[in-house]
Amino acid sequence: MECSHNMNSLGNKRVIYFDCLECKNQGSLKDKNCLRSVFKVLKEKGNVDELQLRGREHTEFYDEAQVEKLFEITVLGKDLLGEEVWKKIKDCKRSHRNWRIFIRHLLMKEIWRDPIKAYEMLFAVLNQYGRSSIRKRFDPSCLVTYLKILNEIKVKFENTKLIGGHLNGLKSYEIFKARIQPSFVTSQVKLDIPNEAKLLHSYEVIDTDIGIYDLNGVDKLYFINPPEIHLSQEDVNLLMKLKDLVVKEHVLKIIHPMEAREHFRRIGFDLLKDITDTKLNGRELENLSEIFARYTAGYGLLEILFKDEHIYDIYIDSPAGTTPVYVDHDTFGICTTNLYLSEDDLERISSKFRSIGGRPFDEANPVMDMELKDVGIRVTGIREPSTFDGIAYSFRKRREKPWTLPKFVDEGMMSVRAAALLSLIVSGQRSVLITGARGSGKTSLLSALITEIKQNDRIVLMEDTPEIPTNSLRELGWKIEHLRNQPVISRHHEDSYELSPEENLRAALRLGESVLILGEVRGPEARALFEAMRVGAAGNTVLGTIHGSNPYDTWDRITNDLDVPSTSFKAVDVIISVGYKEEKEISKRKRYIRNITEVRKEWEKNPQMENGFVDMMLYDDATENEIYNLKNSDVIREISVRKRMSLDECNANLELKGKMIEALVRTSRDENMKELLEINHALSSNREYIKLMNEQTLNGHVDYKKLYQDWRNWFRGYVKKLRTEGES
Repeated sequence: MECSHNMNSLGNKRVIYFDCLECKNQGSLKDKNCLRSVFKVLKEKGNVDELQLRGREHTEFYDEAQVEKLFEITVLGKDLLGEEVWKKIKDCKRSHRNWRIFIRHLLMKEIWRDPIKAYEMLFAVLNQYGRSSIRKRFDPSCLVTYLKILNEIKVKFENTKLIGGHLNGLKSYEIFKARIQPSFVTSQVKLDIPNEAKLLHSYEVIDTDIGIYDLNGVDKLYFINPPEIHLSQEDVNLLMKLKDLVVKEHVLKIIHPMEAREHFRRIGFDLLKDITDTKLNGRELENLSEIFARYTAGYGLLEILFKDEHIYDIYIDSPAGTTPVYVDHDTFGICTTNLYLSEDDLERISSKFRSIGGRPFDEANPVMDMELKDVGIRVTGIREPSTFDGIAYSFRKRREKPWTLPKFVDEGMMSVRAAALLSLIVSGQRSVLITGARGSGKTSLLSALITEIKQNDRIVLMEDTPEIPTNSLRELGWKIEHLRNQPVISRHHEDSYELSPEENLRAALRLGESVLILGEVRGPEARALFEAMRVGAAGNTVLGTIHGSNPYDTWDRITNDLDVPSTSFKAVDVIISVGYKEEKEISKRKRYIRNITEVRKEWEKNPQMENGFVDMMLYDDATENEIYNLKNSDVIREISVRKRMSLDECNANLELKGKMIEALVRTSRDENMKELLEINHALSSNREYIKLMNEQTLNGHVDYKKLYQDWRNWFRGYVKKLRTEGES
């Protein structure tokens, strides 16, 4: 029985996929049926870059070097089938021509089933011609020519890599070196790296080696090398045996989808110890059970990308299997990966997403928007009829730890002074909107601003898809009530169980005096929000994000698109505009604060035309410098009144905060202690500052020079203690 096949492109490579489920060896060139099918296709299609033979238990991958061995035999077979090689003996007597026909038929029949056997048959024929009894049967005038032709054919055989390997003592399974992976691993991983590629960086994510390569000075390759594509035949057989056993005995158990992965990992670990014939150590059991869990109840090879803390976004375009997965790396920007997900992969994870999210994702409901809480990923999916060619996904990762202003300074998103100004604005209980395009860092900046809110303030946070790391903030002492808004995609479903954003907002306003944070202002809730801000019913501080590019664009969208009265917009005190810019290398985008703008109140119709927008900080693209205008700032003046400070004291406080942030950033670099920028250390720094400030305030006078010196002495001891603990 011949293996069915189809041909496709994998990046810039031509790949032939063979379905060998009915073959004796379940998809292997050791099987004569498989080999004959491969030769038949190569004769029709010409040379290809890769072969994949898919059996019931495993898939064998043959790369370009292995395919070249087969193609050489294909060329030789076509040569033998033609008349050119035999034309020198056409004038020989009939008996010799019949012998030629017999030899050619014998070779051509066997060369497609077993080229090595065909060569051995040819060798045996030549040996027979050494016998006098055989030589007498042929015309001597033709014999020399005929033997010369057979010897030329023999040399052609021996010049192929396949027969050459055989003559060097290699067995057939040693000549064809296939990469084997279990049949349940349907993703494609390209392991060939272009010759001109230059390794820029390497690291490890869980059990997988990661390499970042520069391909041509512009494009970057994110290269994954997972262990499941390097398994031995014994390990593959063991995993398939484990799968059959689990399906037979455990598949009907009712398990919550968020708990299923760990459940199957434990089952796999326990069962592997019982079913293996060889002794596996603890590390080997762990590795195999992890691979098993990854493909039974996990997210397959996507788990590696989900776990890489350097990746912000992951993109999968349709159609499945033809384009690589793309990632947005925090250091190297947009990178092409060597991972291709099959249609089976996408259908499997789509089924898992439906189970987790509890909502349909089909032709009647072609858009999905949900969160994977276990990995902190926001998922957006789309399929037919909204696409032409199948399923596409976008994954946005949420940082498990809150961002901090010092960390943003270290990464170049803002200067020390800008960070200090934002800290002052939030601690001064101003209403702030963060505006920017998708991926510009709005939500990340929002989480950093939350860390500047006093911990004795109550926070009411509303989001449709959780992106703020509330659990981490709560563990560190912030008091947060997290309300779930109805996602935009669910607002047209009658069976949706979430409250609409405007209903949630009204409930939040009845919860009492609180800091109000709206993860994204996007719909009818905007009107209620701005009215609440205007009358002061929302409490001390309001923070939110909105899609836009600058203050005017934000005002225009809020008043015209979201139907908020222009006078209500005056409730906003500050607009922070964030964006990203291309660095010298095209693929790297850098997030930055474009301006910090106060919204003044002395305008009637258009704040842009009536000087309602005044930049407190403006980033000058030409000089790449931040330009400040704080001298006559209404916001600074209002903060000084609220804090009962003079303007000089307010400015001294701003300068002190900047020095503290600068000390954190500089020490983290000088001492190679990047952990100093994380929230727990930034929080310790802020607490010490508040403690010292309170002590001086009780004494009736704040000496900011002495305050900084006292904080600096504390910080030196803090760093020394951290270093000592790290060394021990």
